Amino acid sequence: MGINVGNKIIHLALALIFLISFTSIANAGKETMIIGSRLTLGTSIYGNIVTLAETATNSAGMYNLTTGKITGLGHVGTSPSIQGDKITWWDEEKVIVYNISTGKEINIEGANTPAIYGDNLVFVRSKYEDCQPASYQNAQYNSLYLYNLSTHKEVQLTPYKHAHFGSSIYENKIVWTQANRVNSSERSTNISIYDIPTKRVSDIGRSGTAQDGKIYGDIVVWVESQNGSMNIYMRDIAKHETRQVTFDGNSTSPDVYGDRIVWESAYRAGNNPSGDIYMYNILTNETTRITNSTYAREPAIYDDKIVYIDSRSDPEYQEERNIYLYNLSA
Repeated sequence: MGINVGNKIIHLALALIFLISFTSIANAGKETMIIGSRLTLGTSIYGNIVTLAETATNSAGMYNLTTGKITGLGHVGTSPSIQGDKITWWDEEKVIVYNISTGKEINIEGANTPAIYGDNLVFVRSKYEDCQPASYQNAQYNSLYLYNLSTHKEVQLTPYKHAHFGSSIYENKIVWTQANRVNSSERSTNISIYDIPTKRVSDIGRSGTAQDGKIYGDIVVWVESQNGSMNIYMRDIAKHETRQVTFDGNSTSPDVYGDRIVWESAYRAGNNPSGDIYMYNILTNETTRITNSTYAREPAIYDDKIVYIDSRSDPEYQEERNIYLYNLSA
């Protein structure tokens, strides 16, 4: 049977034209290392404040982009997140909220994995099967809670029936990953959304492999893992439209702000996990490659600023993970 070489060349050319049209290398903007020589684990950004966690000292901190000053916040179990003038993180079954404006701290015992927006704090309480309190790592069941920092009122949002994790909140809407047990060794994971005023719960991603949901405005983004491939999806909850954002099969750690979605395209360089940061514009349907270091991870975006972890200065052992800032407007 003959091979039509001409048709193959045409198809290849069309594929290349498609990729060039929808993917571009960032040629505008400026990258700066803002925090160096630190073993950092995760970061977030709001306004001119960047938060971080250091594994070397097991502590949380914040970096002021205007003054260049780093302020320590204390012991940490996970990466802190920021919204407005409040930073939250958790450590040893205790959620901590730090108010930048007042310098005051609130502790909520028996809670973990928080997310915050304004005065609304979302977190998880975990239990064993016999309903005794449990650490997050050893929990068989957990429940999602909403705590108002002004009224100090705590409301249970979900029953102790499934595993809930990875919550994100924007205004009056909360999204999280819900894991439903399929059998003794397998779970399916879906993205759920809770509307605070109506108390209505609905599912967004129902593939059974959806996780890591984030929300901003009417846009929810998440990761779906199918047949070993991980791709980013988004849903406009106002328009009831779902769209696949990436197709490379290596996309993780999404974040969203306005009309921009950022994520890490992860792969392996030798024996080391590696990746680069990409950005997708919802309005123009254009994907832009932000980094070219092959060691960039875990992006977060606010306005025209993207922060991420990068181990390019120590690619072999990756014991030195620095925080970089990419300014899209610079």
